[in-house]
Amino acid sequence: METAKRTNQRTRQGILLSSALHSAVLLVCIYFFRNPVGRQIVAAGEGQGSSQGGAIEVGLVPSSEFGLSQPRAVTHLGENQNESNNTVVETRRPDANTDSEPLPSPDNKESKDNRARVTDRPTENRSDRLFSKTPLNGSSADKNVVVGRSYGSATPSLTNGVGVAAGSGGQGTGGVPGGSEYGRRIQSILSRNYNPPAVPNAGGTTYVVIELRIANDGRILSIVGGRVSPEYIRRSTPYDLVNRAAERAIIAANPLPPFPAGFLSGEREAVAEIWFRYPK
Repeated sequence: METAKRTNQRTRQGILLSSALHSAVLLVCIYFFRNPVGRQIVAAGEGQGSSQGGAIEVGLVPSSEFGLSQPRAVTHLGENQNESNNTVVETRRPDANTDSEPLPSPDNKESKDNRARVTDRPTENRSDRLFSKTPLNGSSADKNVVVGRSYGSATPSLTNGVGVAAGSGGQGTGGVPGGSEYGRRIQSILSRNYNPPAVPNAGGTTYVVIELRIANDGRILSIVGGRVSPEYIRRSTPYDLVNRAAERAIIAANPLPPFPAGFLSGEREAVAEIWFRYPK
C-alpha cells in the first residue's frame, strides 16, 4: 500500500516537471521569434598560399555588411515640411476689384403682371368645361353637366348603351367622328355585342371608355394577345363583370369593316373612343 502511494506521488511530480519544462521552452521560442538575434552569414574568400593549392578562408560576417539587414518601417507623413504631406489648401477669395453683377436689392420688387402674355409660338387650344365629381343628369341620361375645367371628350350620343367619340389622332392617324357613316357602323356592331350582366346592388350610371386604334383594313390594333391592352382602357367601372362585357364586345367585333372610300384618305389608321354605359 505504501509503495503504491509513493508511485503515484512520483507520477504527479513527473507530470508537473514535464509541464514546467514545456512551458519554459515555449516562452523561450516566443521570445526569440519576437526578438530575433542578429543574423550572420558564412562567407568564403581567397586564402593565402599559391593560386593552385592555397587554402580558402571561411568566416562569419554580420548580415548588415551585405545590405541584408531587417527592413525598417519608414514614414514621412506629417514629419517633413514638403508639398506632398503638408500643403494647406484654401479656397481662393474673390477679388474685390473684379466687376461682378450686383445682387438684386430686396427692396427692388418687380411689379407682377397678371395679364396673359402674348407669344408668336403655337399655344394649346383649351376650352373650359364645367364638371362635378358626380355627373348631374338633365332631362336626358346622355346629357351631363360638368362643373369646373376639364379636357377630353364629352359623353357622346349612345345607342343601346354604346357611343362613339372621335379620339385624338397623331401623325398618320385621324379621329372617327361619331356621327359619320363609319362611326355609325362601328356603333351598330358594338351595340349588338355589348350585353353586360346585371350587377346586384349597383347604383348610379357608370361608363367604360376604351380607345380603339383601327387600321384602314379594319383590324383593331388595340387588341394585343387576344385582350384589349390596358394602355387603351381610359376608364373602368367598379364592376368587373361590366368591364369584361365591354372588352368582349370589342374582341367579338374584330376585325371591323375597312375604311369606306373617301374616309380619312391617305391615313394608315384611325382612333375612336368607345363609351359603354351601365346600365344600358
